Amino acid sequence: MDALIVASTPSRQHALTDVLHHEKINCVVCSTAAEARRASLCRPFDLFVVYSGLIDEQGNELAVAIADGNDCGGIYIGNSISTEQIEAELNDCGIITLALPITKSQLLEAVRLILVSNARVRLLKAKNEELASKLEDVKYVSRAKIALMRTLGYSEEQAHKYIEKRAMEMRATRRKVAMEILSLYETN
Repeated sequence: MDALIVASTPSRQHALTDVLHHEKINCVVCSTAAEARRASLCRPFDLFVVYSGLIDEQGNELAVAIADGNDCGGIYIGNSISTEQIEAELNDCGIITLALPITKSQLLEAVRLILVSNARVRLLKAKNEELASKLEDVKYVSRAKIALMRTLGYSEEQAHKYIEKRAMEMRATRRKVAMEILSLYETN
């Protein structure tokens, strides 16, 4: 498990990495927003922590950019006034805001929440990809049925049975059979 830590001072960096190492999370530490942006483009992270008041920007825009570019949640740590003003925007991006001062247990709880939500997002993405693939299969098979009905005069039931039988004979998927039918009979 990997985390991106962005904090401008060594004391803040050390405090954050100590907590995350305790949870067996490897940390990549950056001191500036520019350095963090480069790091987030080079590799994926499971979570990120941005401490406000960076040298080159406040940090909230960086947190949003990292969240948008990766499939992970993050934590933004700032003073109570700044976090209240931007909390809604950050929460919409999957970023938990923590107002200073924070305790180790608050940080650990936020990290655990992010890791749980990341796992849920990964499951939902996998399910979405599976459903999208099935939908594509249905589209190809439907188009192939229409091609068979138009060119060979099959009924929908006959076309369906033809595709099923052909898939079994070839030991191939219905999608593959449908694509072959489309390449033969459909003119685009």
